[in-house]
Amino acid sequence: MIKNKAVDVISTFSESELKEFYLYLDSPYFNSNKSLIKLFNEIRKALLAEGAAKLTEELLYGKIFKGKKFNYGIMKNLMSELFKQAEKFLVININNNTLKETNQQILLLGELDKRKLDDNFRHAFAKTKDRISEGKISPGYYQELCTLYEAAKDYNINRSNINEYSSSVLNIIEHTFPHIISILADAYAIQFTAEHSANYKPETDLVKEFISRLNIKDFTRFIENSALKNKKDILIRLNFIELLSGSSTDEVYYKLCDIVFMNTAIYSNQMLYTLINNYLLLYAEKRASEGSAEFFVEKFSLLKKMFTLVKMNSDGVGYIFLSSYLDTVLSGIRLGETEYVSLFAEKFKKDVDPSVRDVAYRLARAYIFAAEEKYELCLKELARTGQADFHIKLRTKFLYLKCCFELNMFEQGFSMLDSFKKFVADTRELHPDFRKKLNDSIKIYSILFKISSSPERYTAQKLDEHVAFVKASAASPKDWYLGKLDELKKKYY
Repeated sequence: MIKNKAVDVISTFSESELKEFYLYLDSPYFNSNKSLIKLFNEIRKALLAEGAAKLTEELLYGKIFKGKKFNYGIMKNLMSELFKQAEKFLVININNNTLKETNQQILLLGELDKRKLDDNFRHAFAKTKDRISEGKISPGYYQELCTLYEAAKDYNINRSNINEYSSSVLNIIEHTFPHIISILADAYAIQFTAEHSANYKPETDLVKEFISRLNIKDFTRFIENSALKNKKDILIRLNFIELLSGSSTDEVYYKLCDIVFMNTAIYSNQMLYTLINNYLLLYAEKRASEGSAEFFVEKFSLLKKMFTLVKMNSDGVGYIFLSSYLDTVLSGIRLGETEYVSLFAEKFKKDVDPSVRDVAYRLARAYIFAAEEKYELCLKELARTGQADFHIKLRTKFLYLKCCFELNMFEQGFSMLDSFKKFVADTRELHPDFRKKLNDSIKIYSILFKISSSPERYTAQKLDEHVAFVKASAASPKDWYLGKLDELKKKYY
């Protein structure tokens, strides 16, 4: 296939985009070079017929300029122009397909103001204001209202209408405050995630320093007693900031849950996902990771609510992350809700990111089979599971070890432990704490295999020493490891 920037871009177009790009090139407003249309047509034919691999510049030149000798300079210029046009088309298509009608109307207001089309401006402004105000709260809700009233402010000051100008300024201020609060809450959530999932902390934590200097509790009480518009939404953001500030209790979390789930109707699908996933789940996962059994149950309950209330892969919400899909399955298994997660894995596999969809589904089924003690079926699913990334490799290795142990496949288990040790030693991307956790888990599996395969070499006292090691280790899941050691103790000693 031709190594060319234009062909690289065009080869990513869908069939509908190929048709739209042809219409774009065929419009004299955008392009007046007929040879460019011919060039694109030949590339399109080859792509649709899956014959792009056979394309050469000489072949394309011969089809465009029949009977003429190949000219490298002309062909180079044509390809360069086609590349530029393809990129322009992408920008225009983004504006047409992804720029919301509200944003387009706000851009239009600026042009109507410049052209002194006052009646048109007032009509477009009223229509846009009603559309935003009557809609559900979305991630860009307050920013859109601020931008809309900014347009009205500029329009009225240019016409010396001081009353309407002042009204617009007050509206800007009214919507700027919740916009700032929502930005702060979102920034806090992102930073909190980075700190707790990737152990990353900024040198100077400006968000935390700023919030620590505010009396959030006192300000929250003031908002509760006010008659502000969008009061419920502002309270959700303030409660969330208080929740992550470190000075609050679980009581604030449950209060936040009550406000969110009593007011789901005021939010767009995208905003509801943000509130549950980025606000509530963030705290529940933190508390669960600290060892709270109550919040482990609460986290799973939140996941179930999220997948019930939010339309995944629709209305502003993207694909389900691989980690979220598997976390739901594993949490349900741990809580004994295998039937629910079996249905969940089937129902939501279509909403997982396509690049890892098959991997996610296969691995979920493997976990479910292992939970049902169908270890042979688990091994079959693992054999069909692609090694999408580093984390998937770790998950499949641990599941293989579990199956080998349960099926008394000691030789295969010891062989896998050796390769696993080498994998952990050679993988540089591991954080030291995580490396220790993996090494502890490998050591525990090694103990389990050794005791099971040669129980005569161990005493009850030695086994108790292993139990103490598991309890003091960084390994997970400790409950399963301790349970297996207890079974071995009862069986042999």
